[in-house]
Amino acid sequence: MLLVAPEKMAAYGVEITLAIRNARFYPSADGVRIRVFSLDKESEIVEQVAETETIYGQADSLFQEKLNLNFRFEKLQRFRAIIYVLNSSTNTVMGSMGSGDFDLSMMFACGGRLTLPITSSLSTITLEISGKVPEYYSQFLRLRFSGSYIHSPDGLPLQLYYILSIPAEDRTIMLHKSEMLKETKNPEWAAFSVPLFLLNYFNESSIQVFVYNYTPNHDDQLVGHCTTTLTQLQQGVGHFNSYMLMEANGKRIHEKTCVELKELVLENGPTFFKMLEDNVKLQLNTAIDLTASNGNPVNAGSLHYIHPHHPSAYLESLLHTTPPLLGYLPNPQNPYIGALGFGAKVQGPGGALQLSHCFCLVSLILVLRLTSRFQNGAPTDPRVEGLAGLISAYRTATMGVQPFAPTDFSEVIYFVSKFAKAESRRHVGLYFLLLIYSDGGPANALNMKRTIDAVVDASAHPMSIVAVGVGQDRDHSPMRNLEKLTLKHSDGRLLVRQNYTFVEASELESSDALAMIPVQMTQWKRMFHFNLQ
Repeated sequence: MLLVAPEKMAAYGVEITLAIRNARFYPSADGVRIRVFSLDKESEIVEQVAETETIYGQADSLFQEKLNLNFRFEKLQRFRAIIYVLNSSTNTVMGSMGSGDFDLSMMFACGGRLTLPITSSLSTITLEISGKVPEYYSQFLRLRFSGSYIHSPDGLPLQLYYILSIPAEDRTIMLHKSEMLKETKNPEWAAFSVPLFLLNYFNESSIQVFVYNYTPNHDDQLVGHCTTTLTQLQQGVGHFNSYMLMEANGKRIHEKTCVELKELVLENGPTFFKMLEDNVKLQLNTAIDLTASNGNPVNAGSLHYIHPHHPSAYLESLLHTTPPLLGYLPNPQNPYIGALGFGAKVQGPGGALQLSHCFCLVSLILVLRLTSRFQNGAPTDPRVEGLAGLISAYRTATMGVQPFAPTDFSEVIYFVSKFAKAESRRHVGLYFLLLIYSDGGPANALNMKRTIDAVVDASAHPMSIVAVGVGQDRDHSPMRNLEKLTLKHSDGRLLVRQNYTFVEASELESSDALAMIPVQMTQWKRMFHFNLQ
């Protein structure tokens, strides 16, 4: 069953099992019990969330009482397990053997199992923590649609495709974009699969089908649309799932112009948790807007304002989005994060200041396109050590560059996508995540087109982009417009899958922007049938 957190964002219902090994007891204390408490950001106990049964006289104990939790990818969920010893005669707690802290992201990133050594007065105990995800999350609905009597409204050659989507509260979620079929008014599109839990989560929402005719060198033409629901689709193939297409104004096109469900099958498929089991790791990269529109860092009104006790607006966004992701990186105990900047003049190879839309915060040396200069340890290596290294590099950069204009983050997308494209060829087991922090977005039509090209170019590779709009009084509409599902590259290529998500910094606590990353990872895995083991 899909569990829903209080903020009404999707959560995965998971079951946690606890066990201890090598326990030794005093004669007066021969029982053991575990209580689990949730922790806040300062590792202080918030509340007790679970308690196991008591097991007596066993050095190795597997507890039957499970810990049922809502796993949230976008939240840092930390817990403390305290091992208590009890007297078998009185069933009273005599003391504690010790405790161990763990977080869910780290556990699942390690394949769903953690082993923590705990030193007691008698021995070193091993606390084993394992997580189980219901099979429900591996269930997919395999769907196939066809079209009948579909014509181009303007008489252009037919090159038909459709987009299946759900209009959620914050954004429209693309479930599938079909292939493009040419020169047929009765297209038979290929089958595809959608995670069942995602459809169930939005069970009361409409599922929309938009049919487009591909138009070279122009925005694609909307032929018509129709709406259905999961309940309707579950009735299966037949007249119940034949839908007449409507024009944008709601008028029927023709009684024979329709889209029809041709196949509905329940099947199993890849999950985010299975990808973690197969040792797929996130490669986290950040890109910070250092354009002049953010203000002088020494002024209190600046979004980069440097204050010894209060974080700037940008630093607040970094601190909110980065920590929950560290557990999924290749070396979570000592992770490396790509730290990039854009929109400022920095010292180039010749020593002169140059405007750069992609540079390393750690070195402030102009980032050229992927070359031998980016070998590990080179001066232009953008990686920093952990969250502390990222914060340090950011603070140094705000005072070490000359803010300029315009805003253009297409280059940082291209830079990260170079590595994502290499992953598509090498199959190492990495999925790239780029977090962009900006107070605006592409500043003009040319920069917008470059950014659209960069987003579309990256959509076929293992990479997701999350753009965070910083500043409550700023116009973030250019950043939000990049969420459109009909984006098209300058060379005519279509967006393959939804790989870009926008969120206001003020809405990070309640938004599902980061929660969409596991969905996008699963969609990429499903589309490209990639063996990441």
